[in-house]
Parts: sequence; structure tokens; C-alpha cells
Amino acid sequence: MTYKDVVHELKENSDAKYKDFIAKLVPTIEKDTIIGVRMGDLRRLAREIKKEVSLDIFNEAKFYYREEKLLYALCIFKMSESFDKAMNALDEFLSYIDNWEVTDLIAGEIIIDEAHIDKAFQKALSYVHSSDEYTIRLGLVIMNKKFNDKAHIDKIIDAIKNITLNTYYVNMAAAWLLCELYFTDKAKVDEFLSSEAINMDIKKMTRQKIRESLKK
Repeated sequence: MTYKDVVHELKENSDAKYKDFIAKLVPTIEKDTIIGVRMGDLRRLAREIKKEVSLDIFNEAKFYYREEKLLYALCIFKMSESFDKAMNALDEFLSYIDNWEVTDLIAGEIIIDEAHIDKAFQKALSYVHSSDEYTIRLGLVIMNKKFNDKAHIDKIIDAIKNITLNTYYVNMAAAWLLCELYFTDKAKVDEFLSSEAINMDIKKMTRQKIRESLKK
């Protein structure tokens, strides 16, 4: 299997209607960069890559297509030789991440063993302290999926306080995280939401998400 084979397989699984759906779901990317491959097919291809080759196959990738980025996100942690090598690969990939779909998939796929919990959290913090929209979002969503507990809540709130980039995808990720933390420590999140230290858009989004969650 070569990388040309991978791209050919992606294009063979193109679905025009699904491409139109993704173009609306992820409006920040150009439609020409969407092949239109469903997640089930991407996961199947990721399993085939894992069986046949190493992660080095992606050295040829230009990451032009949405599906190339998602496929790599599915492979990084399952195919890297160690946690440190996986995180180095992720750091090198950050500049290609240009939408919420990729950040959220990476956060769901990240593998963190007991020995690397602290290192992973510090890495997520460094992402939140970035100036790049999707790097910040990635850090926030990793925190949401892996660290939304009492042991990390104070550092997470401090990190959110220091976010200076005011964009929808950052603010929504922060609100989603704060909503989850609300059910971990209501008093601390209420205190933060009542302070002047929080971005007003994040505050509104968080309160809305909390209300929606309480209705369920």
C-alpha cells in the first residue's frame, strides 16, 4: 500500500450527497477539499493501514483533503510507537488542522496511559495557551474528554480566563467544557460565571448549555 493507494481508496468511497452535508456541517473549509467519505469507511481504511504499513506512509501526505486529516487523526495514536512520538506527530500536524471536526476527532482518539496523564494535561494546557483557533479548541476538547474532573478544574478555569482569541469555535468548546465541569463542581463554575474574568460570549453559551442539559 502506498499513499497514492490511500487517496485513491478515499476517492472511490466518495458520496456526493454526503459531501454536500459535510460542506454545510463544516462551513469553514472549502468544498473542493471535501471528498465526501463517511466515518465508517474512514475507520475501515485506518484499520487496513494499521495492518499493512507504518505511520510513515503519511510522510507523503499534503493533507489537502478533509478525509486525509481525519484519517491521520484516526491513526496517530494507534500506530505511534510511544506516547511521546504520538504527541510529537500531533504537534507537527497542528498547522494542518483547520476545522472543528478534526480537533474533536483527535480528542476522542487520543490514548493516554496512567504514566502520561500529567504530561498529556500539560500538553493540552499548552494548546489552550496558543494563539491559533483550532489548536486552542483541540486543547479544550481534550480537557473535556479526558480531564473534566475536580483534580483539574482550577487549572482549566485559569486557562479559560487567559484565552484572548474570541471566535465561535473556541468559545463553544470552552462553554461545552464549562458545562461539563458544572456537573463536577457547581459552586466553582457558578463563581467563574459570575465573575468579570470570563468572556461574555463564553458566559452566554455556557449558561445556555447548562440550561439545555438540565432539561434533559
